[in-house]
Amino acid sequence: MHRSATHGYRARKFEWSVKGDALFIQNESGIQHTYKLDEVFSILSSLHDVFGKEWFPLANNVEKMYHGDEKPGLGMTIYNMNPGDTLHAQGSSYLGVVLDEVGILEWNREKCGICWRLLNYMGGKSTLRTLLTRG
Repeated sequence: MHRSATHGYRARKFEWSVKGDALFIQNESGIQHTYKLDEVFSILSSLHDVFGKEWFPLANNVEKMYHGDEKPGLGMTIYNMNPGDTLHAQGSSYLGVVLDEVGILEWNREKCGICWRLLNYMGGKSTLRTLLTRG
């Protein structure tokens, strides 16, 4: 079990681990987010296709996602893969940190206007699993 915290001004502590074929995240309030490794790989592939190695925002405002007004970014990518599931997309605050900590993403060091960029684009799910389990 790894312990981490989100990057915003109101940093939220959370724990994460990889079990089987999924990444499990639980925040300090007990809310759980689960991302199958296939899904994480699809998210990263989509981000790579849209942004390449450029910075992309967190982009997970619930109201904006629901109304279709949120800009492209990590949260919107998750939301577009799971339409209507704002809770799952809100997990992007945690997922981005995990991917940053294992060396897949780089954080812009901002607490407001959080952005990441891809450092390493994986060749496959097995590389993703290796980075997450080593993390």
